[in-house]
Amino acid sequence: ICGNDNDLSLLKDKVDFGLRNLWKGIAIPRLDKTWRLNQIRLGYKKPDGEDEIWSYIIIRNARDGNVTEVAAGTTAKTFIMDEVGKYPFASAFKAGEPAIKGRNGYRAIPILVGTGGSFDNGKDAENLFYNPESENFLGVLDEATNKKTAVFLSGLYRMDCKRETTLDKWLQEERGIKLKNASELSKIKIQVSDKVLAKEKIDEERRRSKLNPDRNLYLKQVMYYPYTPQECFLSNTANIFDIDACKRQQQKLRTHEITGTPVELFIDEGKVSHRFTDKLPITNFPLRAGDSKEAPVVIYEFPIENPPYGLYTAGVDPYRQGQAEYSDSLGSVYIYKRMHTITSEKYQEMIVASYSARPAKKETWDEQARLLIKYYNARTLCENDEYSFIDYMVSKGDARYLEKQPDWIREIVPGTTVKREYGIHRSALPIRNFLHTTYKKYMERVDYEERDENGSVIYEMQGINKIFDPLLLEETIRYDDKDGNFDRVIAAELAIALAFKLDPIIGAVAEERNSIVQSLGNRKPANILFPKGSNLFVNRKRKLFI
Repeated sequence: ICGNDNDLSLLKDKVDFGLRNLWKGIAIPRLDKTWRLNQIRLGYKKPDGEDEIWSYIIIRNARDGNVTEVAAGTTAKTFIMDEVGKYPFASAFKAGEPAIKGRNGYRAIPILVGTGGSFDNGKDAENLFYNPESENFLGVLDEATNKKTAVFLSGLYRMDCKRETTLDKWLQEERGIKLKNASELSKIKIQVSDKVLAKEKIDEERRRSKLNPDRNLYLKQVMYYPYTPQECFLSNTANIFDIDACKRQQQKLRTHEITGTPVELFIDEGKVSHRFTDKLPITNFPLRAGDSKEAPVVIYEFPIENPPYGLYTAGVDPYRQGQAEYSDSLGSVYIYKRMHTITSEKYQEMIVASYSARPAKKETWDEQARLLIKYYNARTLCENDEYSFIDYMVSKGDARYLEKQPDWIREIVPGTTVKREYGIHRSALPIRNFLHTTYKKYMERVDYEERDENGSVIYEMQGINKIFDPLLLEETIRYDDKDGNFDRVIAAELAIALAFKLDPIIGAVAEERNSIVQSLGNRKPANILFPKGSNLFVNRKRKLFI
């Protein structure tokens, strides 16, 4: 199985070459001299001229992961997926898994292969590499992390840095195996990696690549001859965010099974209420063919009762009605809790809710987004290149939640001529850079730390440790300002930027009204990660992650 037409042609050429050069003692003749429907038959001609088929070699094209049933219906004795870093392959593998299972388990050993430098669409490959046993693959202990991964061959095994030796010498010198009679083994010549030479060559090539102003060339150099698996999964996009930190946070979310609570919002006796739902959030970025876009609102921390205006901010990146059916663009809303001095509400400055979806009816998205903003009583900064959601809020009498076009836009783009009543536009590069930089500062800012008796830091919490949305982290990892739809990143940036601008203006939200204090004292704890889980937001010294 391959992922595109070019690899399909390449695999056919390799199979043809291999069949032509097999030793005749084991070769089975080809019944088909050319490929028919991307397969050839091996076997013999019977005396009556009929074909006696012994085997098939079939190559299927997953077409960038969009055709997931490529292996369905086969009964495979060998199963190989090539260049799995080039396309999302997981669905195709699962669909093909029954083809290699029999009454006694696997009848074939599936082999999945990826090449350094070809992992721009390698999220599935990365997930399986670091969690091989989740799909019954062989796990090898990584001595650096003490965790099991799939098999990794570093750039130290490169072909142009090998020396010739004999098998008996290699077994004795490299493996310490004592051989009594090595006469036959001494006749077998092999190529052995000279790792010292390879490292010298890789280091020199990287040093030279750094002299080139094109950063992508250096990244490619690292990915083609990686020292570690992490270097294999680098991205060559111009991404200013800390990709490694995002991946670590994703892993923490998986390890601690932190997700969130999916809900639907509705009006009950004039107030916004929630009900739990079986709908699941979108789990793939970018969207794949067949993915449901009817996603719910996800709550990471429920709002306090009667939240004061200014405690929460919202960022909104709507989508255009005309894109609803064909585009992979989503509408996204993120709710951010600002700093405060409210008793018993110890955790702050974090994303507490999200909504990323594209339902069949645009009005459905508009209404859930509106109710989410009202639920948190959030001051809202909306991306206004698409104005329909702003018009929707105004028509519903909820314009009071919307931020006017901020004055600080003129500080960032002094000569701007864009004049819109509400929201912010992202068409100007300085505005996008400001939003990116603010988001980056938030993720890297140390919000809390603990020190030992000597004053040394033993634990610290950064902003990124309070992001519980794995898809927001995934978009951040893959962010490319020139290509793709990154709706979650945009919405999160708007919510955080608004909060940062409000901090020096209105400061921390305090307990100004007795009714709020009373409601906090009487209410059941609502600020938990899961309704049935333990409260992560009570003790300031308690860590979100151990």
